Amino acid sequence: AKHKDNPAFIEDAIKTIDNSVSRMNTLLKKLQKDEPNEFRSVNLNRLLVETIQKCQTLSPHPSFHPSSDEFAVSADPDRLLMTLSHIIKNAQEATSNDGFIDVILNKERDIDDIEFVIIIIEDNGSGMSKDFLKNHFFKPFSTTKSGKGMGIGVYQAKEYIESLGGNVMVESTEGTGTKFVIRIPTIKT
Repeated sequence: AKHKDNPAFIEDAIKTIDNSVSRMNTLLKKLQKDEPNEFRSVNLNRLLVETIQKCQTLSPHPSFHPSSDEFAVSADPDRLLMTLSHIIKNAQEATSNDGFIDVILNKERDIDDIEFVIIIIEDNGSGMSKDFLKNHFFKPFSTTKSGKGMGIGVYQAKEYIESLGGNVMVESTEGTGTKFVIRIPTIKT
């Protein structure tokens, strides 16, 4: 209200609003696209090695603890790589350069004797509050990063993992770090 008579301010405000609306429309179009996924057998040890190589531009560098077993899941390899890269890069942004990010690959059988691959991505970064985890974390347009991103990456990651028949669980403590546990059913190779 203080600057309502200032034409330069009004013009800047309109440009800012127009830019925000344009970004949101683009984002909504991406969310609404129903492009078919290319599902095929994906070796998780190899995919995680490639994912970690792509995450070497930021610090701290993630360390990978592969499984001695070979696992395969049915997924679109590019989309799965993008999903895991996003989670690792979030961990890197939340962790100081002298911190750690561990990526661990394992397997488990559930009570129905279904075998799942377990991908754990754990950091000792800034962590998140219980309130944020409970009320905002998996919702689009929610983020703890001021001015960075639009808060849809984790939402999309969860949606994609669930589309593979898996799930994502997150534990986090403010000031201590965050742990993602991703479960995806394995397939026979």
